[in-house]
Amino acid sequence: MALVNMDTGEAVSARPRTPHQFDGKGYTLQSVGSDVPLYSLGLAAAEWATLEWLREHGAAAGFVSVTPDELGEDIGANDSTCRKALARLVKLGLVVKPSPRAAAYQLNPLRYWEGAGSTQVSACRRIAPPRVTPDEKALTKSTSKPKSAGKAAPRPRRAAGETR
Repeated sequence: MALVNMDTGEAVSARPRTPHQFDGKGYTLQSVGSDVPLYSLGLAAAEWATLEWLREHGAAAGFVSVTPDELGEDIGANDSTCRKALARLVKLGLVVKPSPRAAAYQLNPLRYWEGAGSTQVSACRRIAPPRVTPDEKALTKSTSKPKSAGKAAPRPRRAAGETR
């Protein structure tokens, strides 16, 4: 079946398809759906910086070796803060470790992935990552009372020079 240009009436042939190649640095998939949204987890600044550092250093596609000292130098935090940030991210399920004593980390492929979707499926089968689950800190942040609860209503403001 030949295609016809409606303006000129000439036959149009299909152009050959160009295969697309992925170089491994193009995009990061962020899954959506049943996972817990990041804003509801009450992440600290060091935890956000750690996630970003891991993503920039290739942890979306594989394990990256890093110590809290090295991480702290790059994100501007001390080593104990980085150690706590890494531990909490692992506990939440946003970051995966190959073993409890390893100093290597990977972003959870259920949440972040860099590469083709078919390789994401095989990576999820290989490492069996946990689902993201809120911890006590996240649950207390999301269920805390509004700031105005229990306070008296604010007094009405007066204009400059107004007296009562």
